[in-house]
Amino acid sequence: MKPGKKKVRVEDIAKVLNISPSSVSRALNDHPRISRETKEKVKQVALRMGYQTGLPELMNPKKAEAVAVLAPSLENDIYREVVAGVTDYFHENNYTTFILDTRGNEEQVTSFFRTYRKYGISGIIHLICRHDIHGDYYSVLSKDATPVVTVFEPDEITGISSVLPDVYQGIYKIIEYFQSLNVNRIALLVEDKEAPGDHQIAVSFEEVLETLGMEKTDSPVIYAGNEEGQIVREAGKLLKQKNPPQALLVKGVLPAMEIMNLTEKYGLKVPDDLMLVALGTDQHASVLAGNMSLLKIPGYEMGYEAAERLLYQIKNPDAGRKTSILPVNFILKGSAIRLK
Repeated sequence: MKPGKKKVRVEDIAKVLNISPSSVSRALNDHPRISRETKEKVKQVALRMGYQTGLPELMNPKKAEAVAVLAPSLENDIYREVVAGVTDYFHENNYTTFILDTRGNEEQVTSFFRTYRKYGISGIIHLICRHDIHGDYYSVLSKDATPVVTVFEPDEITGISSVLPDVYQGIYKIIEYFQSLNVNRIALLVEDKEAPGDHQIAVSFEEVLETLGMEKTDSPVIYAGNEEGQIVREAGKLLKQKNPPQALLVKGVLPAMEIMNLTEKYGLKVPDDLMLVALGTDQHASVLAGNMSLLKIPGYEMGYEAAERLLYQIKNPDAGRKTSILPVNFILKGSAIRLK
């Protein structure tokens, strides 16, 4: 949760759905007297509002087959879509899904790994928040033969199944397209160098530049940090330079839209002087009805795939490790269309 942001309560969810707080609580705890339709509505609204859940005190191993999803943030568009894909899949397969917002706290994650058995958890999906976790990070789970699937992949080999997007393929398409238009000064703006998604984007970006024989000094990677609005502020610094970038790849649709609105302040026009591509999900469908080009990260599909793999491992304990790489989609719109 961001500093100063009010914590979402059960009462807030109840107000949105016009039901009692006790009904919300029962739905979140998968009470048998609450209809499946109500449970689904409550969980989706809770997810959208960023409600931070913990494992229900009433959870009983005999009550239902259950899986846990550990997410570092439910305020992140990609993580939200991943979680939605996971919950939809397990809903279809009559599994209870418990979502834990770890808020990026590694101690909370490792503590859960030590205590999960008492909750009757059949398997775990972990949305990792650091790319540099060590190889024995999941040793306690491996020892118990607990099925685990990660979304995004750590640098070190952990022996755990993973699901990740083919970011390299998507960025290659974008840079190759820019190069065909003689656009060679391209900057990438992401948030956190430790976050696996941002790390994968940055590494892919630099590898593509090298593959296409482009100068890395003309195309910097800017790590803006996680503070709200910082990506837009860093973009402003780039656009004030004597030779500003000809194109920006920006993590997040909303920051990219804000940058588009700022370009006139610096005497630039999109796409004539500056081409813009957002990297993210289609969470903001109404925004994407406009002219913003997008490298769509398949968050929902990644969650669905991770859930499918986890259930397979639950039902087939001897199944080996598998890495699934899902394609991304480059959607070209007016912000990056320029006549040759």
